[in-house]
Amino acid sequence: MPPVTDETVEDRDLVARVARQQDVAAHRVLFDRYYRRVFGMVRRRLGDDSLAEEVVADVFFEIWRAADAFRGESQVSTWIFGIAHFKTLTAIRHRASKRISKVVPTNVETLHQFAEEGDPGESHEARQALREALEAIERLPDAQKQVLELSVLEGWSYTEIAEHLGVSENTVKTRVSRARARLRSTASSAFSGLTA
Repeated sequence: MPPVTDETVEDRDLVARVARQQDVAAHRVLFDRYYRRVFGMVRRRLGDDSLAEEVVADVFFEIWRAADAFRGESQVSTWIFGIAHFKTLTAIRHRASKRISKVVPTNVETLHQFAEEGDPGESHEARQALREALEAIERLPDAQKQVLELSVLEGWSYTEIAEHLGVSENTVKTRVSRARARLRSTASSAFSGLTA
């Protein structure tokens, strides 16, 4: 296999290397590619640099731990920001309830199901729910998928998205609204954090 470099290896290949070979260099490239954007999204939502650092560390640990669960139905970036989204929701809930944040597998928190660690049935169901959520996002029309990923997963404001895409803020709002409506029609509780 060719050496891992930032320029030559696709995200999907990096995730595959992490999954199959526990390739530290591949994980490092993913970290370098996504850290800044993931941290920016998490920090905007939490307003706390220290907690954001903890959450982002948890996100990249989850990428390492669950790389074999990535099946390629979505873009790697969607998968990573999906993990970050759910980790951030968990941190917000923990902070609101005055509990200390800890590493919780993403597959458990997607449905807000805090299963016992020894319960593989519930863990499997929640992992499947995350997979379904990411697949459904991938099936959205490109314009809706793009604004949903930027607004919900990456945490951009509607103004930022409008400027980035060169469209009006009302257009962005309409696209996000339609994307959320499509996800709601999927009738899966996996979307509880995406369609609110």
